[in-house]
Parts: sequence; C-alpha cells; structure tokens
Amino acid sequence: MKRVILLVFTFLLITSLAYAKIDITYDVNGDLLVIKNGKYTMTSSPLDWKSVNDYWDSKIRSMFIVEYWDKELGNSRLLFSYDAKRTAICNGEVTNINYKFPSINLDFTAKVYNRGEYFEVRIPYKDFKEDPSFPIISITFLPYLNAGRVGEKGYLVIPDGCGAIVQFTKFFGVTTLEKQVYGDLTPTNYDINQIPVTLPVFGCIKDSFGFTGIITEGDAFSGLVMDMAPGNGYYSIGAKFYFRRIFEDIYRKKRITPRRDDRDRAIRFYLLQDRSANYVGVGKTYREYLLKEKRVKTLEERARTRSHLDPNVIDIGIFMGVKKGFQLFDPVIRLTSFREINWIIDRLKDLGIRANLILTGWERSGFEGENPTTFPPFDGSRGLRSVVEKAKSSGNFISLSVNFFEIYQNSRDFYRRLTLKSPVKLPVEQNTYRRGYLICPQVALTKFQRFHSEAKKTGIVGIELRRFGRGLIECFDDEHPVDRFDCAKLYSKMVGLAGIVDGGCVYGVDYVDTFMSIPSMSSGFFGGESIPLWQIALHGIVRYSFEPINLRRDFDYEFLKTLEYGALPTAMLTYESPILIKDTFYKGLFSSKFLDWQNDLKREYELFNKKLGYLQYQFITDHKELSRYVYQTTYSDGTKVIVNYSNKDFDGIKPLGYRIVRGDNR
Repeated sequence: MKRVILLVFTFLLITSLAYAKIDITYDVNGDLLVIKNGKYTMTSSPLDWKSVNDYWDSKIRSMFIVEYWDKELGNSRLLFSYDAKRTAICNGEVTNINYKFPSINLDFTAKVYNRGEYFEVRIPYKDFKEDPSFPIISITFLPYLNAGRVGEKGYLVIPDGCGAIVQFTKFFGVTTLEKQVYGDLTPTNYDINQIPVTLPVFGCIKDSFGFTGIITEGDAFSGLVMDMAPGNGYYSIGAKFYFRRIFEDIYRKKRITPRRDDRDRAIRFYLLQDRSANYVGVGKTYREYLLKEKRVKTLEERARTRSHLDPNVIDIGIFMGVKKGFQLFDPVIRLTSFREINWIIDRLKDLGIRANLILTGWERSGFEGENPTTFPPFDGSRGLRSVVEKAKSSGNFISLSVNFFEIYQNSRDFYRRLTLKSPVKLPVEQNTYRRGYLICPQVALTKFQRFHSEAKKTGIVGIELRRFGRGLIECFDDEHPVDRFDCAKLYSKMVGLAGIVDGGCVYGVDYVDTFMSIPSMSSGFFGGESIPLWQIALHGIVRYSFEPINLRRDFDYEFLKTLEYGALPTAMLTYESPILIKDTFYKGLFSSKFLDWQNDLKREYELFNKKLGYLQYQFITDHKELSRYVYQTTYSDGTKVIVNYSNKDFDGIKPLGYRIVRGDNR
C-alpha cells in the first residue's frame, strides 16, 4: 500500500510527457518546466540560479508572474507562481497545472500541450477565476525560459520595428523593459509616430538551442517583457497578456480599465537547434506558421488574380493638394491635377515604367483637410474617372489613399459621439500635425464600407489606409465599446477591402496585399542591433516598401537597406514644386517634382522591379553579416544579395556598393 501511495505522490510531483521529438517534464515542487530535445535541454528558469533574496528567488523560479490591482495601495502588485499552491495532472499529451493564490482568491489552470514539434502553453478563460476585489491586470508567461547569463553566447530576438537582437554580451544597466504588441497605445495616449512591436513573435537563442515563441491567442492585447542584467544577472524574454490597463484619470489618480474579453491566452514554443538556432530560424518559423496554420496566401498566388501586385508594377504616391488653412472655404493648393496625372502616365510609358499610382490629397479638402474621407475629389469626379481610364488603357493602375483613423472638427459630419473615448469617456485627441480626434473603429468600418462601395465604381484597384499599420486602439464609449480584439477584427475587415496599409503591424496579414512605409530599423527601445526579422517572415507573402526614394534622409544607405531587406522602391511625387505648400501644416515634402526624380525612379525601377522582380516571389532563407558592415541576404532560389555599408572594399565590392549573385535555380 505504501508503494502505491509513493507512486501516486511521485506522479503528481513529476509529470512527464515523452514524444518522438520533445520530452516535457514538470516539477511541481520547483514550478519547473524541463524541455528536452535530443542532446539539448531547456528549462523555464535557470538551474544555476543562486539565491539572493525571497523576491528574486520567487520571481526567477516562477513559470507565471501575476500582476493585480491593490485598491488600498492604489497601485499594482506582483505575485509569483512559485509561491502559489500547485497541483499537476497528466492526461495524455497535456499537463494541467492548477495554481491557487489564496491571498487574492485567484485560481487558474495552465495547460501545457506536447505537439511533437512544439509545445503550447495555454490559460483557458473557463478555468480562470478571479476575485472582483483583486482585479487581475496581467499574467506573464514563462518569463525566464532558456534565460542566458551575462557573457554567454546567445541573444534575444524581438520584433521591434523590423526586428532586433540583444546579445547576452551587451551591458545596458537596465533591468526590465516592456512594450505592447501592435503599438503601445495606452487608453489616454495614442502616439502613432513611435515604431511599434510589429509581430506577435519573439525568441531566445542560447548556444545552439533556442525557441520561437508565437502568440497564437490573445496577441491583440499582449506585450513583450525583456529582463536584462544587472538586475538578476540574466537576459530573458516573455509574453505578457493584459486583462486590464492602468491609466491616470483627469485628477492624475491611477485607475484601471474594466475587463472586457473572454478569450484564452496561448503561446506556441517551437524549438530551434543547431543551424536553425538563430534569428533567421525565428522568422522562418513564423512564416511557416502563417502558411500552414493561418493558410495565408503567397504573393505569387495573390498576383494571379490581382495584376497590380505583379513585381513589374511599382507603387508611386502622387500628392495632389493641401489646404493652407482649415476653414470651410479655404482653397486647396494644387500640386498635381488630374490632367497632370494623365501627363505623368504618358511620361511613365515613355520611361518604360508600369505603376500603381496611389493618389494622396485628392479629397475635396485636400490632404488631411476633412476626415473621415468622402467624395467628391477636389479636382472633380469626371477627372478621376478619366485618370482611371487612362491608366487602365496604358497598363497602369490607380489607388486612393484615405484616412479613417482620425476625425477633424471642421469635417461636415463631425459629431462627438463618433470619436474614440478614453476610460473616463472623454474624446481622445491625436498628437500629430493636425491634432485631430480619433474615430471609433466601429464607426470607421461603417463609414469606410460606404466609401468603398462608391470608390469601387470608379475603377480603382486598391485603397491605402493611412495609420492602420501603426497600432490597435480601444474605445470606451458606452454606445460603441471596442477593445483591442474587436479593433483587430474591425480593422482586418477594412484592410480586406482596401488591400494597402500604411505601417508594419501584421494583425491583418491574411488580408493585406501591400505594406507601405514599414520600419526599416528597430526603435532602439530594447537596445541591440536591427535585423530583418519582419522581412524574413513576410517576404514572398506580401509586397512592402520603406520611405519614398525622394524622402530618404541618407540616400545611399537607405538604397542599400532596401536592397538588403528585399523591399520594393516607392516615391511620393508631384507635378509642381512642393515649395508651393511651404507655408501649410504639411512639412513632409521637401523634394517631389516628377521631372526632378524621373531618372532616379527609372533607375530603381529597372533594378528592383525588372532585374530583381523575380525575387518578390521568393522567401528569404538566410541573412548574415559576412564582415563588419557587410551583409548577405539569401533567397529560396539561391540568389544572394550582398551589400557593403563600410568605407572600404570587401571582396571587390566598393564602399556603399552591392553585388547580386544569381542562384543555381534561375
């Protein structure tokens, strides 16, 4: 009898799942998850941790960190799963771990699934029980999985902008950094000019073993938390799932938002080892997830039915006009008319360029004159139809750039009830050059659907949604409440109709054909060095471009960056000189006259769209630094693109030069 009891006790303490590829063991006593894959082992907390104090002991050894709201304190507090009451039961391929926190009456179950090639950690909503007196703000999953000590070989992989890696050998003097996925847009501060975390992906590579973490459920309301030395001596990264957010009311008193969702939170951890244990492996894993699990179509598949996505077509913005002031009867200063666009189409034909012309500032009040966007154009509906027909007959295309993110008080249909509301029910103002209010996503969808049906009658092929790739928002208006999950769903519907998005957030990647103005670097928030994580994941699935060629700050450097990262060139051009609008609010155009840029446009079109256009259908299979400031990008057909940012020759490549080595499969 004693032997049976001992066996049961051991079973509860050490629950093992053994599969062909992954062996997972959970130790209840230590709240420790051990993952083995052949000769490699990964743990949920570092085994070489030496006790410092109770706080760090509990934090380092916890699989989950809970943040809750203390009403008496008027602030948040932390609890660690290492200190909770824990029980574990193995049921086939899943280990159910129950956590109880008696001090705040919190009870939840974490499920660890062994899927063979990856393991999944999930907190089901139905098993999550909280006490209303202690509202839960967030839960961080596996914050120290595969953590590396200072000086070890390895790095963290963070989807900050285009992507970044933080080496374990770097010393920053900061303990913890946190940033929200799809834009760190708090309930009272919507600064869309910041470079966001663009992908729900992260990774940690140590020696020749690591993981790719993909947030599969709850990504719209999640964040990434990175711990760095010297606080605890380790570098680590984990995903944080929010249930509520802390904000300051009009009296600068801290408060929390109500909980408004009933969704599971889940992360898949794909193991990387040997040659795949690097940031390229992290990006490729996410790409395979999109293709296999999300059934996302490749760019080649999309282009079969949408000829404007052909690599031989370049996206060119045409800036038409802007008002000097914002009064109702102020005239629009015209930089490009529809008649002049017809001239540009003829000139493009002479240059041998096929283009999708994205008209900006075509609205009846010009660029950012009145939002949300409505018809007719300031230069007349007949002129728009003539341009569309002209483009169609010459093998070109016309798209429209619109703004359904902001709403301005001088708009004809401005009402306070249309605006986004903060948790204290006040309209949220956007801190940009126009300082407009934000429009609620529910309202935006209704208005955009009406606009889209009218726009399609004109024969345009696409619509660019300005701002939509910069981040998700949430509305606390009682009449039209929207949380970030709702926002992702509503915006995805709009993106599905439009096809073109300004910015790099990929919450609607299933529907996007073209990303404009994606980040070509990281924000620097986490430190480290920039990598093309975004591009490795999405090249061959969507079209994307960086800043227009005529707005580059460092022309040679950004030209090479476009080449290295597999982007397509774009431009924002006008017929007249932009000096005509120097006294307006818009300062974005400093050189845009078509005749001044036609030679540069043709040169880059011939290189990127004609000579290298075939690469748009290829995946990026490798990216590495060959020498200091010399990088090589390899595609699935074997083509290699080498760029030299240094000030000296490399293997015959001149400074600020490049070399293209065609693959054997070409």
